[in-house]
Amino acid sequence: MHVGVYVDAHPAVAEQARLLEAAGFDQVWVYDSPLVFSDPYMALLEVARATDRVLIGPGVTQPDARPAYATAQALGTLAKVAPGRVAFGIGIGNSASWSVGRQPATLDEMHEHVRIVQAMLRGETVEHDVGGGRRAPLRFIHPEGRWLDLSRHVPTWISAFGPRGQRRAGAVADVVLIRWEGEQRVREARERLAEGARAAGRPGAGEDIGIGTVYCVYPIEGEAELETNEARAALGPMVVSRLRYLTANHAHADEVPAHFRPGFTAYQAHRATLDPVERHLDNYRGYLVHTPPDLESFVTPETMRTVATIGSAAEIADELLAMRDAGVDHVTLQLAGPPARWCRRMGEQVLPLLR
Repeated sequence: MHVGVYVDAHPAVAEQARLLEAAGFDQVWVYDSPLVFSDPYMALLEVARATDRVLIGPGVTQPDARPAYATAQALGTLAKVAPGRVAFGIGIGNSASWSVGRQPATLDEMHEHVRIVQAMLRGETVEHDVGGGRRAPLRFIHPEGRWLDLSRHVPTWISAFGPRGQRRAGAVADVVLIRWEGEQRVREARERLAEGARAAGRPGAGEDIGIGTVYCVYPIEGEAELETNEARAALGPMVVSRLRYLTANHAHADEVPAHFRPGFTAYQAHRATLDPVERHLDNYRGYLVHTPPDLESFVTPETMRTVATIGSAAEIADELLAMRDAGVDHVTLQLAGPPARWCRRMGEQVLPLLR
């Protein structure tokens, strides 16, 4: 099983990437959220130059972030700097869509984006919609030389949590990201991928498609660590993200887990004071990087345990090995806490137990 890590896009990301590669991780993925973080491809260029081995890519982009030809251009450029180490991660959109006040893309829109990007990265000419009922051909005008590398396959990683998305991903994906909900869900996802692959006439019925999942782990050496400011700072952003999700999708506190009810009620009251037109801008304060001060009191050992597997190195390794044994090929972890500490513990104590 391959283990990767998500990091936020920022100009100094190279140091994090070096730490992750030195710790033994296999992949470094950069978030693509235009209003929340720095430009992902500028950050990925820094990652590419700072590393020699890890697979890199956007984790994940979405169709409305930029035109498909611009996505292909960015990936082809990265491939010139990090040949054979670039992947194309895409989904319908989450933070990148909601933070600008838009709904996520449709599956049709995402797959049109994938179609164009894949074709251009193969050096092909492909038609795209230019508006007004017109279509026009696209291709890279200088596919060789100092600008791009189109000589190597860029694998497509599609985030597809639902049945329809998984079936459609079976036609075109190299790896599909699903929620980790146990072995049965992995088997069901593989069946749907095979259905989609067969429907598309894909050789091998998609047996070569990898399964990936997104997860959060936090290694500790004793329960007392969960009471520290360091632990709260590390896992607080994930707690707040879950709290905001629950508030957006439920109307009453009794519909959410008990540990989240005080925070749910307080955050619901806070949301009611916001201008509905600008409410989406508040949802991403501190997203996955820090805890807004007004929400710190809701970060408790109980809520932290709902967003991450917390335990000894052996306990975390056992959980990851259970994923592997259930058929998960790739797990991508949220970077939790100061990179140096987390990377040291993961690299020295957890990753060796997976090899």
